[in-house]
Amino acid sequence: MYKIKTISILSLAILFLFSCSTLDKLKEKISSKKDKEETKEQKKEENKEVTSGDDLMFYNKYIEVSNKIQDAGEKVYKDYISDIPEPKSIGKSSFILAVSLSFSVGNLERTMKEYKRSYFDEGELSKLNASSDMKNEIEGELKNVLKTMEDFHTTASKVSDYYSKSEYKKDLSKAVPYDEEMKSAHEKYKSAFDKFSASIKKNKPKREIRDPDSYSNPDEKAVAILMNAYENSLDKAEAFYDSFDGSEYKSDVLKSQKSFEEFCTAFREDKNKVLSAEFSEKTKYMKYTYEDYFCKMTDGFIESGKKFYDEAPSAKNKNDFNRLYDDVVNNYNYMITAYNTNINTVNMFKVY
Repeated sequence: MYKIKTISILSLAILFLFSCSTLDKLKEKISSKKDKEETKEQKKEENKEVTSGDDLMFYNKYIEVSNKIQDAGEKVYKDYISDIPEPKSIGKSSFILAVSLSFSVGNLERTMKEYKRSYFDEGELSKLNASSDMKNEIEGELKNVLKTMEDFHTTASKVSDYYSKSEYKKDLSKAVPYDEEMKSAHEKYKSAFDKFSASIKKNKPKREIRDPDSYSNPDEKAVAILMNAYENSLDKAEAFYDSFDGSEYKSDVLKSQKSFEEFCTAFREDKNKVLSAEFSEKTKYMKYTYEDYFCKMTDGFIESGKKFYDEAPSAKNKNDFNRLYDDVVNNYNYMITAYNTNINTVNMFKVY
């Protein structure tokens, strides 16, 4: 009897230990599974934070920012060279009309303030998201170029007042030092801008080329055609601007003219595809904004480009050339702004 009790107690103990061990293993499995699920959820959340769509939106906006900053800064220096004679040749009886310089200095200040507020004061730029390396590099260069823009504006404003208020008639001694300050401030600005521009181009997201025929849904097919058209236009426009940027009076414009003509041809082809695509009531507004806003701005850019290549090579002087050049740049920027507005609308729809 005693042996039976002993065996029973021993059996119960073994069973208890086995049960505890099994329970512990089961707990470990459940805990491990839970940890894995939590890790997966964390990864999902992390992936939600930054997507290729964010990178593309970030890139597109900064292309616009870059163009406007460049236009504002270079216009100041162009107008300085155009409005102000060689400093050593200036006398108290010299007649200097620095109207263009004054306007461009004012525009430089507006552009600088616009982007400082947008980035530092919770504006649009501060809300843009992108992958960390891209975001950190481009925003770092933006801060640098905004600082040099501020310094450039301080110098340019002082020099502009010196001539527009005829202060040189009272004191000619500042003409040469001011010229040196302008050149130095412009060089620093241009160096910072070149780094800023390079950081944007370096981080250009890889483009997805869509095959419209692979979509069975009519809306998805139509929007794929539209997206291809927008992105084709941007690629061709950037190629043109790279060859056009910095064109000077009496310079060879054949290379940029070829790039301009390639843009025009590609735009016409893509426009025809978009306008002949079948958009439903659900997506038709995208077609209308493409036609009424983007195409209108692009037509303005094309008209200014045609006028430039018709008249700029035989322009009578530097001022006439610069007016034609500036008109192309302004209309180019209007087109890029229209692109950004419309492409963001399409991106929000997410049918493709």
